Amino acid sequence: MSVSIDSRHPAMPLSVGLVSTYPPTRCGIGRFTQALRQAWIGLDPAIDVRVARILRGPAEESDPAVEYVFDPTSPVARRTVARRLSEKDAVVIQHEYGIFGPDDGIAVLDLVDRIEAPVITVAHTVRTAPTPLQKRILEDLARRGDMVVLSRVARDQLVSAFDIDPTHVVVIPHGSNWTARPYRPRTRRRLITWGLLGPGKGIERALEAVASIRLDPPVTYDIVGQTHPNVLARYGQSYRRSLEQMVEDLGLEQQVRFVDRYVSDWELEGMVAEADLVVIPYDNSEQVSSGVLTDAVAAGKPVVATSFPHAREFAAQGCGITVSHSPRSLAAAIERMLTDDVTYEVAALQARRVSERLSWPVVANSYQRLVERLTSKPVVA
Repeated sequence: MSVSIDSRHPAMPLSVGLVSTYPPTRCGIGRFTQALRQAWIGLDPAIDVRVARILRGPAEESDPAVEYVFDPTSPVARRTVARRLSEKDAVVIQHEYGIFGPDDGIAVLDLVDRIEAPVITVAHTVRTAPTPLQKRILEDLARRGDMVVLSRVARDQLVSAFDIDPTHVVVIPHGSNWTARPYRPRTRRRLITWGLLGPGKGIERALEAVASIRLDPPVTYDIVGQTHPNVLARYGQSYRRSLEQMVEDLGLEQQVRFVDRYVSDWELEGMVAEADLVVIPYDNSEQVSSGVLTDAVAAGKPVVATSFPHAREFAAQGCGITVSHSPRSLAAAIERMLTDDVTYEVAALQARRVSERLSWPVVANSYQRLVERLTSKPVVA
């Protein structure tokens, strides 16, 4: 192994490669990468930030930000993309088990081994009890460069469950394009949940919770988002229909509204602004990062969520309440938020304070500083 010194002149703009899913693929990580790229370029239009887009499913037309489209399961494609990425000053890889193919996406290790530029891995999932293969993948990625996690709790879990040097783990929060709007005192009754619809989002327990809340005027609940494309491809709309049947069985037809269509970020921000409370009833008890949760807090909205690590981290900062995974606990927390002025207003105030750290320009600046630090060091070639 040889070591060479990066010869990029300080005045030259950075050239960064982002490896990720990317729109038009509808995926949270793709949306994350698109927002990061746009904010990064906004810091300095001279910065060259291009995407190596992971292709999942049929080929689709990509926007000019995409420099390469590749199938991560193809050895030839991995070699080709790695060779091109090696020309960058740095490469930022979005990591989620599975997006790089079967066997928990182990092909990502072959890709990274071939990249002759500093590599930063953004770990979107950190399991408390990883399988041996999952453990190996993250540990090997961490040995090849710095690792970014999206919350403090993710860092704690990574350091405790994996053999990873904590000095190479950096916390940079998930960003948001949303901003908090002024608080308007009013009768609070409007709930909202959003995101691609599918099993695991806990919508069933939220509906049961809403059915048990007896307030006058009654609570309304908007469930915004299309069916997840993977769910749609495998099961059609049967899952959505089961939820609609549940609404009918619970007698909630006048209180619950499904918005089953693509909703732009701008339109969704307006819907959230009109809501009083964001409900995040996920089944997952290990989630260390949630874009929905980040957007909710960035919008200055109090949150009631089931207890998962990222939600507990925001709740500890006063932005809402976390509860056990039961409809009764969820209902009690929702009712408290809607009827207790002090609890609600303190949570709204804290969310607005925290939101200042979540803007994408602030987040992109953190990535820029990290890349600049790495490219000023010797580069392993």
